[in-house]
Amino acid sequence: MKKKFTLVLSMLLMVGLVYDYNYRMAHTNPNAAPAGNTGSPGDNGNTCARIGCHFGGPTATNQAVTLEGIPVGGYVGGQTYNMTITMSNGGNKFGFSLSPQTAAGALVGTLTASGAGTTLNGGSKYLTQTQSGTSGSGTKTYTFDWTAPTSGTGSVTFYGAFNFANGNGNTSGDVIVPETFTFNESTVGISEKELESLSVYPNPVIDEIHVAAKDVDEEIMFTLYNMEGKKVLEEKHNGGDITIDIANKSLSTGVYFLQMEAGSTSTIKKLMVK
Repeated sequence: MKKKFTLVLSMLLMVGLVYDYNYRMAHTNPNAAPAGNTGSPGDNGNTCARIGCHFGGPTATNQAVTLEGIPVGGYVGGQTYNMTITMSNGGNKFGFSLSPQTAAGALVGTLTASGAGTTLNGGSKYLTQTQSGTSGSGTKTYTFDWTAPTSGTGSVTFYGAFNFANGNGNTSGDVIVPETFTFNESTVGISEKELESLSVYPNPVIDEIHVAAKDVDEEIMFTLYNMEGKKVLEEKHNGGDITIDIANKSLSTGVYFLQMEAGSTSTIKKLMVK
């Protein structure tokens, strides 16, 4: 009788431990996805679609994930980019883990959890959601900053696993979508001399500033300052025939300075506004 009681007690204890493990996995992950689950080669292909996490969920149907923020021409080494993750077409709760890695699993560049509902874990190697960042309905966006590695690194791949959860309080029924996003390094830079040679007209300016930058294939940041050094306008434009509308800016007549930045180079043009 004593042996039978001991066996039953042991079985109950084991069941309790398994339940406790699964419960904790299901209910603590909203605070941050566990590190090492982006599906990358460095993470051994692991995602949260596994036993004890979100195993056995339905396969993805039309759930989609995008990652934006790098110019079409590629990233420039050492520059910081504001990135946006968009998860769409499903889910009442959301979660994710994202990391830019080499094939060997080394972090590439620097991640900064600058957007609401995001945090870092795994020694700042992984970007993930906080508990406050899980809410949503059908679509969810997250923002963060990524500082590119030094020039000469080449293309960079972001690995991510994205959870479209049904919000039932446990791991069942959640859709895990693994994705990879590869961005090339910009191979066409613009020198300070080339930036200085861009034609900015007319001068004096009345309603519009025009910039002839048809040979520039990278993004240019335009910042207009008044004589007191106060920023009165800031816009980003891709190369081409650029028009900056100042008609609705209520600028007073006087001298202004237009700073143009492309990658790591910049120059300033002096303008008169009428």
